[in-house]
Amino acid sequence: MAKPFTIPGVPLQAAKFAVVGGGATLVHVLAALSYNSLAGVAPLWANFLAFLTAVIMSYTGNWFWTFNGESRHIHALPRFAVLSLTCFALNQSIVYCVVEWLGQPLWLAMAPVVIVVPAFGFWLSRSRVFIANKIRV
Repeated sequence: MAKPFTIPGVPLQAAKFAVVGGGATLVHVLAALSYNSLAGVAPLWANFLAFLTAVIMSYTGNWFWTFNGESRHIHALPRFAVLSLTCFALNQSIVYCVVEWLGQPLWLAMAPVVIVVPAFGFWLSRSRVFIANKIRV
């Protein structure tokens, strides 16, 4: 019988991260656009509210699935909070530059956001946030 195809190590984590991140990004973009166009929330505030929603989805999905729950919340959660704030600052900077400096619509700012922020997030998630703990208490 043929052995099933599997993806080892980092490529598998990257694929899982992409699925979780893709879902979180979709939620983020749809929520930001909805807050802005349907509720009349200013672009930066709409982006902030949407980002908070996506962060919750991202931590949960990545901790449980992408990184197999191998890190303890006591270590991963504060690190993820710092990572999220850093990614948020990068995200807001991109939105601010595109919307305020360039005078473009919010939807156009989402294009660089969905490319730059996830790549940066995976690199730090793998190297600094979701580090497997050898000793469990």
